[in-house]
Amino acid sequence: MPVAKTPSDTRWVYDEHPAMFANHPFLFSLLAVTIIGFVVIGVWAIVVRTERLAVGERDVLLERGFIAKQRVQVSRASVRAVRVTQGVMQRMLGVGDIEIFTGGDFPEIAIRGLPRPNDVRALLADAVAENEAV
Repeated sequence: MPVAKTPSDTRWVYDEHPAMFANHPFLFSLLAVTIIGFVVIGVWAIVVRTERLAVGERDVLLERGFIAKQRVQVSRASVRAVRVTQGVMQRMLGVGDIEIFTGGDFPEIAIRGLPRPNDVRALLADAVAENEAV
């Protein structure tokens, strides 16, 4: 996996967009057989490419949007819990939903359909363990 660099030279350890086919294989197959499906898949591909979760050495970044951007960046030191949710089909295809909590009852970062979600949980496990020890 290539390591992405940002203008601030942050080295991201994990940098992925949500998966299309693996997250919704039946919908993808159904849409692919119709002419309108090609248009929907094209729009879907653009939407998927506008979401990004990047886990760096010090920060976690969620970026959304094509024209208007929404960015949520939290320090790994502030991560309190990571929840990975996978249905049966998602487990078979290696994708899942991720929620990252920094405090309170609601996740600071939530994204659906990312590949290798347990890798993200493992990357953030050290930060969660350190925060629990404090």
